[in-house]
Amino acid sequence: MECVGGKMKIIKKGDIIQSARYFVNGLFEKGFIDGLVGTVLYNNNSYITFFTDKKFVDTFNPFFPSFQVSTAQEIKRITKTKKSERKFGVILRPCELNAFVELVKFKQIEKENILVIGIDCFGAYDNKRLKDIKEPFSKFIEDIKNDNEEDLRRTCSTCLNPVPNINADIVLGYLGLDGDGVILIPQSEAGNEIIKSFEGEDGKEEKREEVIKKIIERRRKKWEEVKERTIKEVHGIDNLLNFFKDCITCHNCKDLCPICFCKECFWESPVFEYKPENFFLWGEKKGGTKMPLDTIFFHVGRLTHMSHSCVGCGLCEDACPRDIELQRLFYAVGEKTREIFSYQPGRDYNEPPPLTTFKEEELRELG
Repeated sequence: MECVGGKMKIIKKGDIIQSARYFVNGLFEKGFIDGLVGTVLYNNNSYITFFTDKKFVDTFNPFFPSFQVSTAQEIKRITKTKKSERKFGVILRPCELNAFVELVKFKQIEKENILVIGIDCFGAYDNKRLKDIKEPFSKFIEDIKNDNEEDLRRTCSTCLNPVPNINADIVLGYLGLDGDGVILIPQSEAGNEIIKSFEGEDGKEEKREEVIKKIIERRRKKWEEVKERTIKEVHGIDNLLNFFKDCITCHNCKDLCPICFCKECFWESPVFEYKPENFFLWGEKKGGTKMPLDTIFFHVGRLTHMSHSCVGCGLCEDACPRDIELQRLFYAVGEKTREIFSYQPGRDYNEPPPLTTFKEEELRELG
């Protein structure tokens, strides 16, 4: 597909990983970046790594099918207090790119001097199953070729964003590519300048669009089924209580969510430091009280606070020790919230999140 800045280009310098490494190495050598945040392998385990030494390019693999933490959340640690004076690149999955844009708007990331490289993402494997796969990346490449989603994370199998949005300077992709190599698509002036400096051949935009359309249509059908089932599951207070019956209020979901960023979190505040007399009072009123406390309050509070910016990454349920499928509830509610406010997370750096704006004439249907 032709994007802002220029046409799709294919670089073939060996297989997909060799070509991606060639591209990143070129970014360093040509002086476009002084550092990079991306996935690096250590002993067959993947880690998000900030590196300035090109030796790390030898183990760089942006497409490794593991998703442990949002890169957007890690970038926040680099630039939250001040902008970087030196240029560095960041490799982001589509959901991470959306979270990145949201965090920029919430003033958690200073994007000046950051080169945003968005990657195609067929998905990632379930973390519990990943360790049992002998050669996960080789299998992943075969699954992409065969359009096989059987071993993907549940959330990835319903993801409607397999490619980056327009807020990436460069797309580094593979969907629609016949054979080895990687696809490069410039989406900004900076991206166009960079890609012009690399030799390559023109790609088949129609083929890429066809592959992407097929993936999205299949996943949209599955997501609509999951959403309908979820809404029925949580309809009414008794059903909602049942959905969260296994919750131990560990707050792991909050801690791993890239959109939950408050330095002073309400859920960790003294508000929830109860005294013995509180429990006796509840006992006298109701006879007894369920523990852990405030389970529904916690989740409903999070829904009202951040559902409009939920990017559907699924890290919340990955973090859940009780295997509650949180993402499908949060993303389903988020769809309703976004529809009401005509808002889409990650769509536009200049589109203010609903919670940061006030309108006198708003939500009139609520009275």
